[in-house]
Amino acid sequence: MDVVLASPYVRAWQTGELLREEAGWPEPERCPALAAVGTQAAVEALRHRAEHASVALVGHEPNLSSLASFFLAGDENAVPLELKKGGVARLTFSGRPGPRSALLRWSVSPKILRSLAS
Repeated sequence: MDVVLASPYVRAWQTGELLREEAGWPEPERCPALAAVGTQAAVEALRHRAEHASVALVGHEPNLSSLASFFLAGDENAVPLELKKGGVARLTFSGRPGPRSALLRWSVSPKILRSLAS
């Protein structure tokens, strides 16, 4: 992981810190766009990090699933992706992040993540 962008809200920030401590990921960077309603600010924040091969976003629902839907289908409501608290989705991009520029590689629930940690 090259960059971790995290919402400044407590729960998301704690998750970013946990990823650093437990997985050895980089120190999270505060990203107010991930606390905002809507996707445009988060799209811009991600575009500013496009030179990095791998960027993790730690935020909130329904914003993250709307953002994923925008990247997958060009519409925030087109893909009914359910991300539970503590869940993870991996998207890859063909070029600069934008509408319909991503491919969903996988999505994992917190229950599966806990079983992998055991």
